[in-house]
Amino acid sequence: MKRRTITRRSLAALVAACAVATIAPAAPATAAPVLASSITLERSGGFTGRDDTFVVTGRTPDGRPSLRMVSTRQFLRLRASYHPKNPCCDRYAYEVTVTYRNGFRKTVSTVQGTPDVPQILWDVIGEVERVGSKS
Repeated sequence: MKRRTITRRSLAALVAACAVATIAPAAPATAAPVLASSITLERSGGFTGRDDTFVVTGRTPDGRPSLRMVSTRQFLRLRASYHPKNPCCDRYAYEVTVTYRNGFRKTVSTVQGTPDVPQILWDVIGEVERVGSKS
């Protein structure tokens, strides 16, 4: 008799906990902690052979989304480089260097038109080009 009461109470508590977990909204992706303190994007090459540098920090207007992107697991898991077998001809080369609050630095490089580059890298490059201060 006593054992059934404990089982019923435990089951009721489990059902209540699941109901609360189902009702509670998940934290939005934009609420991810910002671990990065700066992003430097160096873009070189192209048809004209240009060299451009873009910088995003916590003080950059609209810079927080790109700082959040480089703080995600997707970005942190990237390899150091993504390069095509044939780097020939008028493509931009990109080097993204991120400095994190704990002093860790991560650098990822790629070349325009390289197949199989994770989308997160192109998203970061595009966002830093859009909002970064050009130096």
